[in-house]
Amino acid sequence: MKSMNFAQIRAFHAVATEGGFTKAARLLNVTQPTCSQEVKALEETYGVTLFDRGNRQVALTETGTALFAVTRRLFAAEQEAMELLARVRHLDGGTLAVGADGPFHAVPLIARFTRTHPGPTVTLAVGNSRTMLEGLMETRIDVAVLADVPGDSRLFVLPLRRDPVRVLVPKTHPLARRRAVSLSDLAAERLVLREPGSMTRRLVERALAAAEVTPAAVIEIQSREAVVEAVAAGLGIGFTSAAEFTGDGRLVLLPIAGAEIEMDEYVVCLRERRRLAVVRAFLDLAREVATEAGGPLSGLSAAATPGCAPAMLATAGHAAPAPRRR
Repeated sequence: MKSMNFAQIRAFHAVATEGGFTKAARLLNVTQPTCSQEVKALEETYGVTLFDRGNRQVALTETGTALFAVTRRLFAAEQEAMELLARVRHLDGGTLAVGADGPFHAVPLIARFTRTHPGPTVTLAVGNSRTMLEGLMETRIDVAVLADVPGDSRLFVLPLRRDPVRVLVPKTHPLARRRAVSLSDLAAERLVLREPGSMTRRLVERALAAAEVTPAAVIEIQSREAVVEAVAAGLGIGFTSAAEFTGDGRLVLLPIAGAEIEMDEYVVCLRERRRLAVVRAFLDLAREVATEAGGPLSGLSAAATPGCAPAMLATAGHAAPAPRRR
């Protein structure tokens, strides 16, 4: 079988990444006609069309999209190989793309990382767990801070911390005068919950079911910030991780008596990319933070959880496994 022309593949990848031939040529430090010729030669060699060209816009075809997924991995592997061969020891430059399902645990890690390693440029993308995991798989994200981690052997999973989920009550609510509330206390209340599939909602619903408690009504809210505002406005009782509540004079945060509802957080990367110096440095820092926290997860190593995170607890008097998605 004829070997593939690497210059042609590199030209294709640059055009797909940059979204056009002019920008790709600038990235590759070649002329625009040269870049176009390389891509055209690749298409002619294999009898395929990789880009739809028209009206000054360049769009990937179905074949081009499939090839782009391959070249992403190819050039990510090239980056890793170059770094491995060069035995990079000092983080004087480069980039680190961090993904997270929320800013509360990721931002302190990034702040500590930049203090320790000011050279690399760090970016943060926030979205749901599925989007962040897709970013990891496509190497658009180097490392992610997530509560929802699937059992996937391609992932390297580092337990970070465990925090209790607590009840969020308006300061004027009768329950706000208590030191703690039980799940049965909430039977007559309207609950403000995140969208179906969110980590907090799953844990709360599992605990309510175990305690055989059915709330009077449920209001569905799409973001943590909106949940806080809804509770403050008196629309109902909410739930949040203790670590994610930054304080609000309108609200009271109360422990849940008689039930353990706990949320775990993990730092995740592709197993094959954990040797990259910048990723390795972030993982080392995360281990330090986990050890300093001294929580239930601090004694667990990533080796003990190869691509599969331990289950969270959501119990009403006894342990029960729960899904891991915020």
